[in-house]
Amino acid sequence: MRLAWRLFGLLCAAVLLPVVSVATEPSGVVSNVILGQGTPVKEIDEHVSRGDMWMVKLQNKGQSDFFYQDLVVAPGGRTGWHHHPGLLMITVKEGTVDFYDARCTKQIFTTGQAFTEGSEPHNALNTGVVSARLLVFYITKKGEPRRLENPQPSCAVSLRPSCAVSLSIP
Repeated sequence: MRLAWRLFGLLCAAVLLPVVSVATEPSGVVSNVILGQGTPVKEIDEHVSRGDMWMVKLQNKGQSDFFYQDLVVAPGGRTGWHHHPGLLMITVKEGTVDFYDARCTKQIFTTGQAFTEGSEPHNALNTGVVSARLLVFYITKKGEPRRLENPQPSCAVSLRPSCAVSLSIP
């Protein structure tokens, strides 16, 4: 019987360990449309303030690309673990997304809320019952891809069903 448990543990390890080390593909993406794309004609150096209570600064060095995306993720869908070589500004137009950062810290964003993404690995899941529609604005280094895949971090294994068997072999 002990041999059977050891074999079961090894089988679980063989199935789960590759999940940790390879990129996780997106799934449940219903629509992914680039609405527009452009390159600013000069470097960005914008500083805007309204009194003492609000301010925004946006600067870049070198050429950038801008992209506008309409992304729809079905219930149960996910973006997969990835990061961006730039800054994204995202508004949830419809539905809800659970956003996980590289430490698997979860934030929930609902219709009308906005958030940013950047160079840290992350994953977004639609755990709701309706499709989540995200309107996304990217600023990336000119010529860079908008998205780069990442392996699933070890903390994310606990977010998925896993084998509940100790792999310690005496």
